Amino acid sequence: MKITLVPPENVFEVWPDIREYLEPAVETSHGRWTLEHLIAVLCNGRSQLWIAYDENRIWGALTTEITQYPGKRCLSMHFLGGTSLEQWYPSMLEHVTNHGKNMNCSAIEGTARFGFWKFLKQDGFDKTSAFYEKSL
Repeated sequence: MKITLVPPENVFEVWPDIREYLEPAVETSHGRWTLEHLIAVLCNGRSQLWIAYDENRIWGALTTEITQYPGKRCLSMHFLGGTSLEQWYPSMLEHVTNHGKNMNCSAIEGTARFGFWKFLKQDGFDKTSAFYEKSL
């Protein structure tokens, strides 16, 4: 399994293969994001697209963004999806971690559904809070 960062100018080439992977994750944003918003920020370089693939197909995708807070720079993981996650996620995290270090980030952050904690916990993430939402 190979992991690569897709250059912004190549996002449209892989989009048909990853759209279905990212759509359920985007839907959990409760309207904060749409697929149209996502492809726009990937194509303009504001966010990054990572894919896991082999010679036959793309297995999964992850989007990231550099977030500069007043006191800290983080690599934010936004949307993740695919099949056979256990086969490629560890390698994906390694690549993303190295990218974060290369971009002078001091942490990796993100929100995830509760079931994903099994992966995050084993990879050294701390559960510092939960995100709650109420529609008005």
